[in-house]
Amino acid sequence: MPEKHIKNEQWTVKQLMSKIGKKEIIKPKFQRKKKWELLPNKNICVPNNKDYIRFLFDTENSVHAITFGQESTSNGMIYSNIDGNNRINAIKNFCDKPFQIFEEYLDGINKFIETIELSDDDKITLKDIFKSLSYSEFMHFKYNTYFIDNIGEDFYKEKIKIYRDEFEPIIEKIQKKLLVNGTEHFDLIVKINVNLFEGYNTEDLCNTFENINKYNSKLTETELLACRLYKDCNFTIDDKSFESKLKDFIIKYYEEKSEQEVLECFKYDCDLEINSHDFIIGFQNLCHKDYERFIEKPRVDGLSLFFKIYKSVNGGLNFNTKNINDFINYINYSCDIINTTVDMIFTDKINDKLFNNTCKDKINTLQKNNLFLLISSIIGYQKKSIEKEIIIKNIEKTLIYHFFVNDIKNTEKKDYFRNYDLIYCKAGGIYIENLSNSLLETPEKIVNKLSDKLLNELFDYLYKETNTPNEKKNISGKRRKIKFFEKTIMFYYYKEKIPTNLLNCEFSLEHIIPNSSEWEGELDKDRTGNLIPILSRINSQRQNKHIDQYKKTEEGKQFFMFIKDIIPETDIYNNIISHDKKPPFIKDNKKFSEMCNQNEIIYRENFLRCLV
Repeated sequence: MPEKHIKNEQWTVKQLMSKIGKKEIIKPKFQRKKKWELLPNKNICVPNNKDYIRFLFDTENSVHAITFGQESTSNGMIYSNIDGNNRINAIKNFCDKPFQIFEEYLDGINKFIETIELSDDDKITLKDIFKSLSYSEFMHFKYNTYFIDNIGEDFYKEKIKIYRDEFEPIIEKIQKKLLVNGTEHFDLIVKINVNLFEGYNTEDLCNTFENINKYNSKLTETELLACRLYKDCNFTIDDKSFESKLKDFIIKYYEEKSEQEVLECFKYDCDLEINSHDFIIGFQNLCHKDYERFIEKPRVDGLSLFFKIYKSVNGGLNFNTKNINDFINYINYSCDIINTTVDMIFTDKINDKLFNNTCKDKINTLQKNNLFLLISSIIGYQKKSIEKEIIIKNIEKTLIYHFFVNDIKNTEKKDYFRNYDLIYCKAGGIYIENLSNSLLETPEKIVNKLSDKLLNELFDYLYKETNTPNEKKNISGKRRKIKFFEKTIMFYYYKEKIPTNLLNCEFSLEHIIPNSSEWEGELDKDRTGNLIPILSRINSQRQNKHIDQYKKTEEGKQFFMFIKDIIPETDIYNNIISHDKKPPFIKDNKKFSEMCNQNEIIYRENFLRCLV
């Protein structure tokens, strides 16, 4: 085994670029994806290519060393980039396309091009040529030679030869800007300090990468695990069909990781072993494809969701055959439970037709820790062999309560109700980990506090906060935004009352007492109890006419039989509103309120029955 030692060298930028061009420098598997932006961000201070290149112009030296593992192979010397990937990308991007970073340097050329006699297309072509030149091409630019060799002699002679004497001073002025101190070429004068680790194997380099970045760049937990778990392959996946599919997602993960990188990047091959890092990342990506609405792609900020769950279920990141295969089972089962529950809450046929999918999108608001706790509870139920139907009911109630509380505007009241929301994350870190462990042991805790008394208290407050009386409406009749809890209780009412065949129809949300009505005093015409989903094809018949207008067709009569408990009888309706004049006039605000109260009770009671 070769002796380990570290040596220090200085490379010019040109030498660095040459090694990259010859693919002598590679980006190893454990190296993270580049993070720097191309240009400075006006709103936040983040590392970027432009500031770093300016730094190199000022100092003529990288100062901090770029670190490589050095290995002699039959194909020559190969350098694995251990530290400095962002800096390498910045230097390579500048050398390849300097005017992507210093676009303002081309202002003089672009302004001149606008003054010459060329077609608009030719002007665009000419501007694009200069913008696309590499540093070396621009610094050694020869006007006639370049255009004849690259664009064609006819274009040069017929269109731009006559402008040569005017172009060249402008080009020379920009060339001077791109010289270090106005005298030296950037790629020849700027020195890159390099640390070369000789005699180190891949595992050694992993540890070096971890140690360097742990103290300098603060790698996230997920990025650190790419190093720590590099050699952790001591397990077997029993389901070979699943394993094959998993490898496809690992391949795609490394393909995405290599996008827009200037170095030759690691490529995963199906014949390679799966290490535990790749298992977790690949599995979460696989589940993201199958359950995109609630499982996100693994993120590099913090510990990704599946790592958190695995760590909690197994008391740490202990990877072996039993733990791995049990975890696959737990996650597949949990995702199926959540997916089934979401489909049950947000029935496609109603949600799509009535609320344009806005309610189903609510599931996307669940954050990583919300799902961490939710899945911990489901795994706890599964371990106790609780019936699937019971788990789904409890997850349904948990999600509904969580989303309903988010509808509350008053901060103090919202905080009060959140005390009973076990998937609401009051804090992170140890608090969340302990709560997850508790749910794995006692999963029923997730709904134990959600009593009928509490749910009724929540409804009382939601109705009170939402249904706010106002003065006589203006003519515009603008409707308020309908809250999630209102849409949901209407979902559940219609799922209970409307035959399946009608759920395929188009619906619209309408007022029992017309939206265009006027009144004296205070009244909320958008009250929950005044809102009903109606078949669109029968709703158009009414406009702002009497409620009985709906019943003038056989289809309207049949439809209203299904929802007759929330439609006032004709006499009661006539005591509330008069249609003698246009617009209709609400003549008895108290009776209007009584109708709304009754309907809100019906919506509430139907909904709570469905949760049992």
